Parts: sequence; structure tokens; C-alpha cells
Amino acid sequence: MKNATILAVQIALAFSLAACSKKQEETPAGAPAAAAAAAAAAAAAAPSLADLHNPEAVNKAVAATLPKGDPATPLNAYRKIDSGHQVMFMYYALSNMPAPYDEIAKTYSDEYRRTSDSFKQRDILKALQPRIDGEIAGAKNGRYVMVDQQDSRLLQRYDFEKKSFAINDFSDDRYTFFNDNSQYTLATTNAADFSAFKVTDEARAREIEGYLSSYKPLRLETYAYAQDADPSNRRIKLQVMKVRLLDARGTVLAEM
Repeated sequence: MKNATILAVQIALAFSLAACSKKQEETPAGAPAAAAAAAAAAAAAAPSLADLHNPEAVNKAVAATLPKGDPATPLNAYRKIDSGHQVMFMYYALSNMPAPYDEIAKTYSDEYRRTSDSFKQRDILKALQPRIDGEIAGAKNGRYVMVDQQDSRLLQRYDFEKKSFAINDFSDDRYTFFNDNSQYTLATTNAADFSAFKVTDEARAREIEGYLSSYKPLRLETYAYAQDADPSNRRIKLQVMKVRLLDARGTVLAEM
């Protein structure tokens, strides 16, 4: 599925390049300056043939084809994700693949996993199936999620030139998992847009730096929209919508 998606994007890139070339050919020689400038900007932004062999460009193109969340969604509409089981149900909700009930039950139910009695396993599985189906259906209708992280090493130290605190976990090659079920993971498709908190107020920057220098825990709330499931590594792709930094008392220190 992933290879097919990438192939589709590559074809789209190629057609986009061809369409751009055709537009340039059809532009009249005496076009107004504004139109010529717009055409030049479009040509600069258009994909090149080299992009078809550039993994980063292809990944960006793939991300551009995914469904997008609504920025106007209120924060109280996001449901908290704090278990790998929730990620598992979301994965099967978005992948549209048949749920492997036996495999899910082994992870989800201690009773099912501990018994070696095949009749008991069958009875437990029969009882679990409606619950599993319900969790998957709920996940499909609950794609706005919030991940709450608490640590003393969430941020890098203050960058005086950029006047910002970089977020350690926000990079394209990082992913999040939960210990109760680490087989299913979360990753972001727009991490670069939320890579650092811009803090220009010196008093607030000093306060946050004080937490970091004394290794006091901070909280990072990441609000995101679940866009897709990647079957190659059982990973949910998240579009980050909003990020908030809070202290241990729940006071918001920075947000974007």
C-alpha cells in the first residue's frame, strides 16, 4: 500500500511537471508583468524530475495527499491517547484492513493470553469481538487526538539567536510508542512546522530555562489529526494541529 501511494505521488509529480511546462508554452509573449511573475513563481515551486528520486520530496508529496484536520476544532474535542491499545485500534480503523482478532486479543486481554485452553480462548475471543469492533469504530470517528508527554528533557536549551526552545521529539524520523503495546506507533507528517517554541518574552524564556536547568518536569500536549495508517510499520501518521507547553501545575508556558 505504501509503495502504491508513493508510485501514485510520483505519477502526480510527473504530470504536474508536464502541466507546468505546457502552461509556460501557452503564455503569450506580451503577457502583463504580473502574469509573467506569477508564471515564474509557479515554475520555481513546481516539482522537477529530480524530485522523483528524492525521498524527502516524495515524502512531502505523499503527506500533501493525506486528509487534513480542521484548525478550528476546539481542544475539548480531542481525545487523549495514553495507551498503545488505542493506537492499535486507530491503526485498524484507518487501514481498513480486517481486524486480526486473535492477534489483538493476545495483546489486549491478559486472560486470553494466559490460558492455553483452546475452548476458553474461543469463548473469550467471542466475547471480546464486539468490544474490539466497538473500539475500532470509535477510533474511526475520533481522529482528533491529544498526546500528553511529561519529562524534564522535552526541550533543548534556549537558542538566543532564534529566541526559541527546540522540541526534541519533533523530527521526521522520530516516533512515539506506549509500553503497554509498543507494536503500534505514532509519527508526525508536519513536524518541521512545530519544531520549536518561539519565546520572545525574556521573563518567560528565563522561567522555562529555569525548569530545564533544574531538570524539573514539564508537560507537552500535542493536539493532532490522525491522517493515515502506514502498514509497513504499523504506524499512525499524525498532522500536528497545536502544541502547548505546561508546568507541573498546568499553567501554559508556551503554545503554537
